[in-house]
Amino acid sequence: MRNRLAWAPLLAAGALLALSGCVTIEAEGEVLVVEELRVTSFEVPGPGGPSAAVPNRMGSAQVPVRSYEPAAGVTPWATLVWAHGGSFLRGTLDWPEADWVSRSFAEAGIRVLSVDYVLASDSVKAPALSNDVAAVLAWAGAEYPGPIVAGGASAGAHLAVLATLDQRDAHPDRAADALLLEYPTLHRVQRADPQIADAVAALPEARRFRADRIAEMYDFYLGAEPAGVPVAGELPAGRLAQLPPTIIVNADADELRASGEEFAEQLRSADVPVVEAIEPDTVHGYLNRPEESPAARAQAAATIGRFVTELQRVLAE
Repeated sequence: MRNRLAWAPLLAAGALLALSGCVTIEAEGEVLVVEELRVTSFEVPGPGGPSAAVPNRMGSAQVPVRSYEPAAGVTPWATLVWAHGGSFLRGTLDWPEADWVSRSFAEAGIRVLSVDYVLASDSVKAPALSNDVAAVLAWAGAEYPGPIVAGGASAGAHLAVLATLDQRDAHPDRAADALLLEYPTLHRVQRADPQIADAVAALPEARRFRADRIAEMYDFYLGAEPAGVPVAGELPAGRLAQLPPTIIVNADADELRASGEEFAEQLRSADVPVVEAIEPDTVHGYLNRPEESPAARAQAAATIGRFVTELQRVLAE
């Protein structure tokens, strides 16, 4: 537990009981409640909502959000709008990739808004999902002072890229200051990479992202007649040049690593500052499994540490 307050003497004297949003310390017959993260749920105005048109490509009338505030007395040094992954069609705010990640960033002093964006379905298609994330990004930019950051994992990283561009178009005075992408998927068709192919060869099928699986995922997300619906990795260099400094962390044995690495090259060609890293000995989705083993938790924590360190550097420049 990373509590910034000096409770070591109390902890040495008593027992520590973990509660939701706080810590209860029993010491010498006294019970002290120390507030840590402040977690609240609310909704922000969305970009639209279901209409007569099917599928819904506008987004939600109200977008559910879970907010993670650092401990009382800690002033957030940035606000992060975060989108979980799930192949565009699954995922909840209770997934570790949403909740555990958000708590970890908040413990590092970052305010986090975890977005429960509408999921792709037979009646919901792109760009409704990224529109929801963009609505929360716009709301956060108007609500909070200080740096605004967008980020996400896997499919959520894709949505974060599109939302960042939408925010820059609509509110250039409060455009995102940085972008965090965790094992992102950004291309419908990925380039072949023999090194990655060797790294994933022994993985079970459920952990693989073969070309047909990626194509099926995007076909479902985009829906029929997707003309005009943006795909992040297919945007021209001039459009990508509007993105802020970007930090990318890829999984090691992951076909989607090819997408993250290619996108980093695209950004550099567009003169966007990029930092990229590979988390060693990981597979896709590892941030959704931090409790799988001590090693898994260490890997997930290392990734959060990479993002925090690089984000501090980017915002200081």
